[in-house]
Amino acid sequence: MDMLRYGEIECNSSLRAIIRHANASHQLARDLRDVADKRSLPLLDAGTVPLVDMWFVEKCMLPMLVGHISYPDGRNDDQGTLGRLGFTAPLHLLSVAAGMARSAQRWYRLGRPSPIAEDSVARWDMTGER
Repeated sequence: MDMLRYGEIECNSSLRAIIRHANASHQLARDLRDVADKRSLPLLDAGTVPLVDMWFVEKCMLPMLVGHISYPDGRNDDQGTLGRLGFTAPLHLLSVAAGMARSAQRWYRLGRPSPIAEDSVARWDMTGER
């Protein structure tokens, strides 16, 4: 999964890439709702659905924010005081310049960056998708 960037001075994802990602996420949500609503899996058309042969499942890294997360309602407020780090759901959009990020679950405001923040963001840049 690629992390989109927007609101930056440089390194922004194209609006086309953002729309493409939104459309794909919308389709995923629709498909999952259909499975839940119908309580069955869809019939797949062998003429249009790709086949994965000799397959296996692998863990892969996804971009996510790691840091001391404080929620406005006060839950998990002991993270910062106890020195524990939390992490977000996978990130879909990041704007360092605007101080915000959107994960698969919610929006986050960005506080102070860690000393390795700049390098970590650079690792997830989508070169060629600007």
